[in-house]
Amino acid sequence: MTAATYQYVDLPDASVVTTRALLTARENITDTVAARAMMCIHGGAGFGKTLAVNTCLRALEPGEDVRKITFRARPTARAVRYELFTALDLAGEPPRHPSEFDRLLKTALAERPRTFLVDEAQWLNGEAFEYFRYLWDEPSTQLAIIFVGGAGCHTVLRREPMLSSRVFIWQQFTRLTPDEVATSHFSVTCGFHLDATQLCWSGRRCGDME
Repeated sequence: MTAATYQYVDLPDASVVTTRALLTARENITDTVAARAMMCIHGGAGFGKTLAVNTCLRALEPGEDVRKITFRARPTARAVRYELFTALDLAGEPPRHPSEFDRLLKTALAERPRTFLVDEAQWLNGEAFEYFRYLWDEPSTQLAIIFVGGAGCHTVLRREPMLSSRVFIWQQFTRLTPDEVATSHFSVTCGFHLDATQLCWSGRRCGDME
């Protein structure tokens, strides 16, 4: 992954607060990568899913080859192929025919173990998820896949038995509770240091906590 995927942690004096959800994600991601399995991290927008996953995967590099794909619209299987082609830094032009494209991707994915972070996975429909399953099921590939997205991601995966049965771990991210804020010594960037009471008020105002 590039530095850009690490969100705002490169700002002066910024650091990641270790929450229970992040610790759980770290354990789940480590187990998923070790098993070359698939997992799904889902939850509402702004709950820290992407930051947590980026933080955990960064800790596995450079020993683990991590590739990130982010979807912003509903992709077809063809679009997923092209995104994988780009993420793998494959040389030349993408094949025109699906069968040739599939052979190229499977050959590349068999070269060494890799982990794919598929962010904004709520945009994926059953066809797109199925294509990831198709590549993961190939005996020669050595893939771990982490789907990260909103509720739609979880709903689509659960609806398809062939997909759902292959997900190794499910993890839901929820809002931080006031108690979690109070027990975490947050330090807000931009030079402002707020106590737990102020942070709880700010969280309620922004809709991040109940």
